[in-house]
Amino acid sequence: MTKRSWCAAALALMLVSSAGVATASAATTPETASHGSTTKPQRDRPDLNGLRIKAVNAPNIYLVLDGRRHWIPNPATYNNLFRDWNGVVSVLDVGEITAGGALSDGAFLGKASGRPEVYLFSNGIKRWVTSPAAMDKYYFAWNKIQNLPVEAVNSIPNGPSIS
Repeated sequence: MTKRSWCAAALALMLVSSAGVATASAATTPETASHGSTTKPQRDRPDLNGLRIKAVNAPNIYLVLDGRRHWIPNPATYNNLFRDWNGVVSVLDVGEITAGGALSDGAFLGKASGRPEVYLFSNGIKRWVTSPAAMDKYYFAWNKIQNLPVEAVNSIPNGPSIS
């Protein structure tokens, strides 16, 4: 595959991922549905950053990022990002944590060939994972980082860093 076709493939993946989220957000999803008590207000929980959580007796798994819960839309996306399924924490009321939107279907970890910086690619942006400690905090999988052409990585807008 040529550099140009790699770049086109990476851009197409990001466009499809962000379009899928827009479509999904119009319907009732775990992000918009009620989880537990509806009388308690939602709030940001930066102290939980890096945790993968789920409601007791519910299948939906979320990543706490920026103090908000982000729905992981399917097992394939989960497997793109995390080492394994160990360490998912069941909490009584997931709905008390502010909803932060879903990760893109197919979100992945990637880096520019020959560069050390690792990014989370989701929702049409890339977010720099600032250190090995951050990779470990979020339980991101080192062996699932995809190498992409520098041009492809540079063409995707930056989002907030993950630390």
